[in-house]
Amino acid sequence: MSFFLGIDVGSTSITSVIIEMKSHSVVKSTSIKNSCEVTSYLDKKIGRSEWDMEKMFGLVIKNTANLIKETNLPLTAIGVTGQQQGLQLLDQKFKTVGNFISWQDQRSKELLPNNKQSYLELMGEIGGAKNKKDGLPSFENTGCPIVTGYTVPILFWLMKNSELGKNLYGTTAPEYVVSKLTEEKPVTDPTDAASWGVYDIKNNDWNFDLIDSLGINRSIFSEIKKSCTVAGRLDNKIAKILGTQTGVPVSIASGDHQCSFAGTVADYKNTIAINVGTGGQSTVYLEKIIPRGWLEIRPFIESGYLLAGVGVVGGRTFRVLKDFFLNSITSINSTEIDSDSIYTNLVKLASTVPKGSEGVIFDPLFTGSRKKPSAKGAVYGLTPSTFTIGHLTRALFEAIAEQLLISYEEAINLGAGKRNILVGSGNGIKLNQILKESLESKFQMKMNIGKNDEEAAIGAALCAAVAEGSFKSISEASKYFV
Repeated sequence: MSFFLGIDVGSTSITSVIIEMKSHSVVKSTSIKNSCEVTSYLDKKIGRSEWDMEKMFGLVIKNTANLIKETNLPLTAIGVTGQQQGLQLLDQKFKTVGNFISWQDQRSKELLPNNKQSYLELMGEIGGAKNKKDGLPSFENTGCPIVTGYTVPILFWLMKNSELGKNLYGTTAPEYVVSKLTEEKPVTDPTDAASWGVYDIKNNDWNFDLIDSLGINRSIFSEIKKSCTVAGRLDNKIAKILGTQTGVPVSIASGDHQCSFAGTVADYKNTIAINVGTGGQSTVYLEKIIPRGWLEIRPFIESGYLLAGVGVVGGRTFRVLKDFFLNSITSINSTEIDSDSIYTNLVKLASTVPKGSEGVIFDPLFTGSRKKPSAKGAVYGLTPSTFTIGHLTRALFEAIAEQLLISYEEAINLGAGKRNILVGSGNGIKLNQILKESLESKFQMKMNIGKNDEEAAIGAALCAAVAEGSFKSISEASKYFV
């Protein structure tokens, strides 16, 4: 029997899962809260998001060691995924330099000292970004707009503020974990490389002409290798700490969006996949590149692409409403309330309101969208009898579902073709029956939800199974396991 370990280095939690292929089953999974954020209160207020990467790796080891101890199983191979955007700088000995700046960081939106344009706008101007009629400006052939969270905008900000030292490497969280597990130089695959914002998806390489124009040193960028290949073997010291055998092959890291798709979807060509976690995505698989409109095209694992509406709505959208009610209650009554319990109670209250929210309409674009960058949130159609917590909450869930449908409809209009299978994943759907019902209503399809949680970690384990040679391709592995 073959046992494959998948590790997901998420921004909310760190998860390890062991799957067994013959029985198509998850043997066991364990998660630990990612408590490594070190952003100061004042920095949080201006949109910064910094984390202790070495501590994060320590949590990966702790959580994985507990899983291995509980299962007492020999590992066949290891796969890693995680937040595919953000930046960790390393020195020549691959030691961390400064904090990990996560995908949630907004510093590149800040205005330059002249107060006339932002760092993002300047970067776009220098790099020759094309302004889109619908949506945000973008560099040619990158498959994505110029937005915060991508790795190069963070590098650009650091460079312009004289905070980018010499002789440094750049890496993302999952790439760093693979490097530490194997004691090898960090490498990247196309799924992670695309999240830097300067990867040429047509030529399958860094756009070094663009990188040069931005004034960023080429040496910061990792070597790109194929997905589902062995990046190295488990280091002896790490193996001893984990309590497993040495020399276990470790697959190159792949992005969590792609791994979640691989760990959720059996039929790539006929499925629309909806994931709602901290963020949210509406995703279809493509064999070839097509015009993307205001959506994003991301390289998929090994071959093909994912066309997706990303970053518009998700768990963060629900959190805005939750925080409003929490702050309102504590401001009026000075009472401490369990934050997580508010989520549960809001869903319950929403369930008492009929479909359609009795005319209440919620525009959930609190921070804009790819299509409407300057949009703001709003609520319409309130009456004295519908100005209730339940109505507001249900209207928000229905609005989230509507935005995910709009992304899918855009994909169809661009030539992706209609899909006849709707698959849902992420705790934002699994723990929220009203959102699930709203999605089914909007898409007019029954939503399939797999029996397994932690889909991204499962996808990483499937990547390991391909790298080790148990499957010829990731699509074959997904079809077999999912």
